[in-house]
This record gives sequence, C-alpha cells and structure tokens, in this order.
Amino acid sequence: MSVTMPIDSGSAAPLPEPGSDASGLDLVTKAGAILDALEAQGELTAAELAAATGEPLSSIYRLVRSLIGIGWLDSGVRRGGYRLGLHFLTVGSALEDAIDVREAARPALRRLVQETGATGFLCVRRGSRAVCVERVEGTTVRSVALQLGNSLPLFAGAAPRALLAYLPEAEQLTVLRDAVPLPGDPERPSAARIFADVEASRAAGYTVSDEDVTFGIAALGAAVFDHRGDLAAAISVSGLQSQVLGEVAEKNIALIGDAADSVSRALGNLRPDLRRMPR
Repeated sequence: MSVTMPIDSGSAAPLPEPGSDASGLDLVTKAGAILDALEAQGELTAAELAAATGEPLSSIYRLVRSLIGIGWLDSGVRRGGYRLGLHFLTVGSALEDAIDVREAARPALRRLVQETGATGFLCVRRGSRAVCVERVEGTTVRSVALQLGNSLPLFAGAAPRALLAYLPEAEQLTVLRDAVPLPGDPERPSAARIFADVEASRAAGYTVSDEDVTFGIAALGAAVFDHRGDLAAAISVSGLQSQVLGEVAEKNIALIGDAADSVSRALGNLRPDLRRMPR
C-alpha cells in the first residue's frame, strides 16, 4: 500500500518548514515521506523519522502532531514511537477490498456482457452512494450515466438499489436521512416508494431500473456477498429497454442472478444460505 514517492534516506533534500512560504504540495510531499517511512518500518521515533526523511527534528514534531490530529498517525508501543493510524489503515483496507471485488467480478461481468450486449457494472457502497469501480462496455448503446469512478445515490439505478436492499434497516434510514443530492442526480422518490422497492427487491432477489436514471435505458441488478455472507458489492447490466426488459427480461434475470452467484463464489461465498439478510 504505497503512500507516495519512495524515500531516499541517504540523499533526501530537506523540505520547507511548515511555517514558511512552502506550497501545499511541499507539505503534502513531506507528510508523505513520513507515512512512507512508517509503512516501510512499522514504528519510528521522531528522531528516526528525521533521519529517514532528512528533515529537521523540530519540523518532524510539528508534522507528527498534525498527522495525529487528523487520525493518520497514532502513538506507538515504544516510548516516543509513532505508527500509521487506524483511520489511515482503514482507508487502505477499503481500497484493497474494492480491488479484490473487481478481480472477482470481471469474468462474470464479461460473460454477462457477451450474453446480453448491454453494459456491465460493479458498484460498491460509499456512505449514501454507490460508486462504480468496474465497467465493461456493451456492444450497442454507451450509457454515460455511470462512468468508472462516478456514483449514484443508493435509491437510483439497479446496482445501487441492490446495495440499499441488503443494508440493515437502521442503515437504510440513515442513508436516506443523510443523503446529500449532487448535481445531475435523479429525482428522489418518496420514502414509501423506496421502501416498497426494497421489499420487492429482497423478495425477487434482483432489482429493476426502468428509466429512473436515463430516459430509454433499463437495467437489472443483484447483490453479491463475501465469504462471511456480508454484502460486498452489487452488479448490474444496463442497456436499451429492448435489450434488458420486455421479451428478454426472463432470460436476463436468470443471467444477472447467475452472474451475482458467480461473483459471490469467487469471493469465497459457496453457499446461498450464507448470504445474510438485513438485520
């Protein structure tokens, strides 16, 4: 989990003092050097950090205090030692989890796209939104609604609504209470309609999006679960209504279900009964 540029402890040029006219990039680079040193060696004192980065000890103390204040560093086990903070490690773990899910999902998404001609998506939850972390282009229409790295609110679209359906009720309420609309977001349905959709989606095992994000575009989605049975992500296939619904709906529903099962198995979930319903 590399943080920034590698450290050359033998020739690193001292960075500007935090109180000087240094640019923001200088200070970020300096903080990154501290994080890199701790990543490489686990726990270091201020004096050891100064030696590793080539920085004055007084500058290290000031930066360490700031990094502790934002949760990126914690006090170490040794007296005067410092280590990467829990918040920083959690962010890194979340990224690694997303990458693992992407690797697990790619084969199933590619098969889904080959079978349907529509576009496949993989989304993970980040707060009150679903972020697209993988997209496999279909052979026909190219939807611009959810590009790689973009997000939708959890009440809109097939994959986001699959994520919402399998959250515990308390989290669903929190998501809807705290959601802040972004420019371009679809119009939010009523709470009653959202929760009716949640119940229908759980019962069916898949979600249907019919022009609620983009005119003329439909999608089917399903949740995927990790080896513990916990909600990990959701996949969807999206295209013209005639590609996804109508006469081909039954076939595509089976395909999205098979694809979701395949991704869950790739994540170590080998038994459907180990896929937890919301509590």
